[in-house]
Amino acid sequence: MSPGDLFNRPRWPRRDWRSSILVRFLFPTAILFWSVLMNRLLKVALIGVMVCAGNSSVFADDVIPESPEVAAAFKPYHDASKIAGCVAIVADRTGKVHYRNLMGYADVESQQSISEDNVFWIASMTKMFAGASIMMLVDEGKVSLDDPISKFIPQLNDWKVVEEKDDSHVLLVAPVRPVTIRHALSHTSGLAGSAELQRVAGADVTPLKVRALSSVTGPLLSQPGDKYAYGNQGMNVAARIVEIVSGMPYEDFLQSRFFDPLKMTETTFWPSESQVERLAGAYGPNRKGEGFSRGEVGFLTKPYSDRARRFPEAGGGLFSTTGDIFRYGLMLANNGELDGKRYLSPESMDVLRTAQTGTTNVNYSLGYHLRNGMFGHDGAYGTDLSVNPTTGMIAIFMVQCTSGDQWAARDDFLKAAAKVFPKQ
Repeated sequence: MSPGDLFNRPRWPRRDWRSSILVRFLFPTAILFWSVLMNRLLKVALIGVMVCAGNSSVFADDVIPESPEVAAAFKPYHDASKIAGCVAIVADRTGKVHYRNLMGYADVESQQSISEDNVFWIASMTKMFAGASIMMLVDEGKVSLDDPISKFIPQLNDWKVVEEKDDSHVLLVAPVRPVTIRHALSHTSGLAGSAELQRVAGADVTPLKVRALSSVTGPLLSQPGDKYAYGNQGMNVAARIVEIVSGMPYEDFLQSRFFDPLKMTETTFWPSESQVERLAGAYGPNRKGEGFSRGEVGFLTKPYSDRARRFPEAGGGLFSTTGDIFRYGLMLANNGELDGKRYLSPESMDVLRTAQTGTTNVNYSLGYHLRNGMFGHDGAYGTDLSVNPTTGMIAIFMVQCTSGDQWAARDDFLKAAAKVFPKQ
């Protein structure tokens, strides 16, 4: 064999050996690796899609059990045609949903079952966001709870207080102390429940600026700090201060500081037409007490989607879903923080969990009810968020009830929730 033959001889045996290695080992390994990689990428993509699609996916797991105790607490109200349907959630601060009960109908007439996809008017639960917004500005050093309202709205320095009143006369005197932000948010300002302008024109048909200024035309019903009187007017004044201090409309503040970062994709003052289609019906018993009678959200002006002629009502104007309220509840249960982002300082959270009503000794802070070791708020038609900061329990009750039985039903739900919540 010549030297040239060493370079010219056929090389197929070596290629066959290499091909054999590729076929038997490298190709299958590469295919397996690729499959695992794509599977993980697909899971990440699906999670992203679920987050972008809304928060109903939080409750999409069919293995979440119902609580027989919660079902038993609700059943008497449904059987008596007092509550048509509700969503009840018992979860913890880690995000684990321990119990989920879906009971009754969102639309009785069409027999449409209620679900987490339904939209609810959350009414006075809206107050929680007014208090949280002010505390966020407190954290930033931009306001103090004991700042006089007139520091931000000078025209409100002209308030007078009713000293005497009967059918023949009203005696007005000057306030003995300024009305503060703390007074406004704790219902101890002396303000009437709603502004005079709201009672005449409607709750949501004037901007917050106009509504806040109009409050000076109606005198304070008591000296600031002396009495507790629940209402919406103080919340609207506080929301106007948020606008002034932040330099943006109140709705934009809520959107950028709470709703967007918390992924509360369905919470709004202006539900869209598609959201209105998912709005759970408001029901109570008919006159005979033998069935349901449908009511309306008479507090707000239709159409709800009208941004040109409707404005934020900071005391009771928001619509939301179970999933969105759960996200907000998680933030509260985690001491003002969620998913690595801090919304409120621990000090501000302490304020929201502590009564701020002074010598009145009413268990209310700044837009938050305090009851039985829990804090949160309820709404006119029975929606409720209650968080236990000690155990970490998050209890959500979403209902649209016009009968007046929503409070008893809510209380029975919370008792059942506390009973079934896993002991730590």
